[in-house]
Amino acid sequence: MMLAPAEAPAVDAMGLQVRWLGRIGFDEAFALQEEIVRGHAACGDTLLLLEHDPVYTTGRLGKHENLPGSGSAVPLRRIGRGGDVTYHGPGQLVGYVLVDLRARGGDVHRFLRCLEEGVIGVLDDLGVRGDRVAGRTGVWVRAPGGEDAQARKIASIGIGVRRGISMHGFALNVSVDLRAFDAIVPCDLPGVRMTSVEQERGRPAPPLDEVARRAGACIGRALPARRMARRRK
Repeated sequence: MMLAPAEAPAVDAMGLQVRWLGRIGFDEAFALQEEIVRGHAACGDTLLLLEHDPVYTTGRLGKHENLPGSGSAVPLRRIGRGGDVTYHGPGQLVGYVLVDLRARGGDVHRFLRCLEEGVIGVLDDLGVRGDRVAGRTGVWVRAPGGEDAQARKIASIGIGVRRGISMHGFALNVSVDLRAFDAIVPCDLPGVRMTSVEQERGRPAPPLDEVARRAGACIGRALPARRMARRRK
């Protein structure tokens, strides 16, 4: 799939418009999400792929003790998604998945598993073996032998739903500075080890726009298929 700029989105066979925004501030991207949700009937299902300026975000139930200290120079935003605190910044591919869940089966848990499947597909394209850990949302890289306790987290996933439309999505660590996670307890997982594509490969990762191109295709294939609307008699 070829990615298109925001003004000319590409549409895949699953009816998903894929828009590469490049580097963009969190507040601007959040406003765009809200705009797409309000105008979804006209916009259609959309995947926004982008890179953020440094920001911490926390979900509806985020715990105060997991947040960065008051001396942090990185801004914090509390938003209406599931999950706890995480970090977004340069070198991380963020995907905001804005689709009509009602037309794709309506099962939020299945939708989350499909997002995980899509991210695992991206990692496979990049030569990194991603996996799931039972009871934990996101994508992980297992230690030799497959022990869950030693798995490293490479992608965070959290969504919200408004008017039946999903918001937010996934954040895949490609070449992000992992030290930014040291100031928080990522995803309410004390002691969790965060990792990146670059760290797992042991060599530079592809440019983020190239990773985004692969992600557009993988996420499009992984999402539940749209149900065909019934024709009126």
